[in-house]
Amino acid sequence: MLAHPQRIMNQLRKRRVCLFGTSADPPTGIGGHLGIAKYLASMDAFDEVRILPVYSHMFGNKRGKQAPFETRVEMCNLLIKNVPKVTVSEVERICFEKAAAGLNEEQKSKVRVGTADILAMLTTNEPNVEFTWALGADTFLDLASGKWRRTDEVFELVGHRMVVFKRLFEGTDLGKRKINDGKNYEQDHDKLLRESAEKWSKLDEDGNPTIRIVSIPSLTDASSSTVRKTSDEIKLRELLTDDVLSFVKEKKMYSFSDSNISNEEA
Repeated sequence: MLAHPQRIMNQLRKRRVCLFGTSADPPTGIGGHLGIAKYLASMDAFDEVRILPVYSHMFGNKRGKQAPFETRVEMCNLLIKNVPKVTVSEVERICFEKAAAGLNEEQKSKVRVGTADILAMLTTNEPNVEFTWALGADTFLDLASGKWRRTDEVFELVGHRMVVFKRLFEGTDLGKRKINDGKNYEQDHDKLLRESAEKWSKLDEDGNPTIRIVSIPSLTDASSSTVRKTSDEIKLRELLTDDVLSFVKEKKMYSFSDSNISNEEA
């Protein structure tokens, strides 16, 4: 019996994986990280979506100020436990430990592992996977303008395949400034975004641009920094899933820490 042509094609093509890196400190709910993960998973273009919690931040002023890596990984697993196609990867830790092998503590503190290092390791270890990088519009613009280390390599290692989610303006500070001063910040931002995507995009085998700009309907102004600053459970239930909020309270993290509660009582 002859094999079905579509089945043969599926066996021949590379597995398609979308990578989404984030500090996840903590990972937010449907208005943030969860909404992004679900949107990416809903795209037929991907067989898997991997969330990559940051292990050691590239910016020195943020190093050591995040919740422990293992804790953030655990929160990410709680976040996506019922979301098909989405997994959590510790590749950033593995990449860092590989780069820091044999070094003393002082030397390790100077190790910098960037996106290009992570992608190089992934493409080497998984040659039969076609990777796509997912990132926010502001982050993409930083990358496209050369503010990242090894910008060209980052694009090349993913074959210039990226999903860029547009920035939310409505209800944000920039959205309010538009009302006050009449400037259309969103229009200017979108124009720069399109121009940058066109500059770096290639055409895939079907003739479509490899860099896709998308709007995620569920996105709000939910942010991890807002979560870290408040103990208002009504607000937190809007920003976090029940599982992540319960975890944060159980582990006495952020505004629920003993030191923070003591300061409030004082």
